Amino acid sequence: MNINKIIDRMAEIKVQTDSLDDEYASLQAQLLVEAEKALTDTKNKSVSWLSDNNNFASVTVSDTVSVVAGELLEDIFGKVYPSMAEKKITYTLKAPAKRILSAIWNGEYCEGSVSQIIGSLSCDEKAKQVLMKKVKGISFEKDKQNLMKIAGLSEEDASDTAYLINEAAAWENICTIIKVNHNGEISPEILNDMITKINAAVNVSRGMKATVTVFEDVETG
Repeated sequence: MNINKIIDRMAEIKVQTDSLDDEYASLQAQLLVEAEKALTDTKNKSVSWLSDNNNFASVTVSDTVSVVAGELLEDIFGKVYPSMAEKKITYTLKAPAKRILSAIWNGEYCEGSVSQIIGSLSCDEKAKQVLMKKVKGISFEKDKQNLMKIAGLSEEDASDTAYLINEAAAWENICTIIKVNHNGEISPEILNDMITKINAAVNVSRGMKATVTVFEDVETG
């Protein structure tokens, strides 16, 4: 194949690739719209579909926490600051800090405890003991699956319970940080001061990520 044919074929492939990329982006946008409809007014963080050809697609909601006023982070986390953030040229937040900041920014916390919620479930004590070890309020999807498998909850009840556990875990973490930095005390005034500082120090943007898994029909025989 001479150089002209090589260049022309590469140009054809690029045009086809660009066209497919545009089509994929358009289809993905439509998928995100459907996901937004499915997730609106629910406590779920993800939604998935299975096509007639067994191709799988899912959309997951996630928060991105970025530091705006890093100098306030030390005031927010106080004595536990070294375990929550690492100061370099930029501020790097660790996973626990991101969860706490995201929960406060989005107002996704409620008074209570993970143990109280698990204790209120109708499953037997053995199941509750297992749940106490596996359900931490860190991963919504993992908690939901464990509540379905171990406590025998329906998918809807497991989703609602996992959401409450997530918010209760956030509240427990918030209380721990406040008490560590205020000699064991916590009050609405202290909490409001923390919220004000967080709203000034960071920005949390919520996005959606779509993934598609192609079904591979493997012949056996």
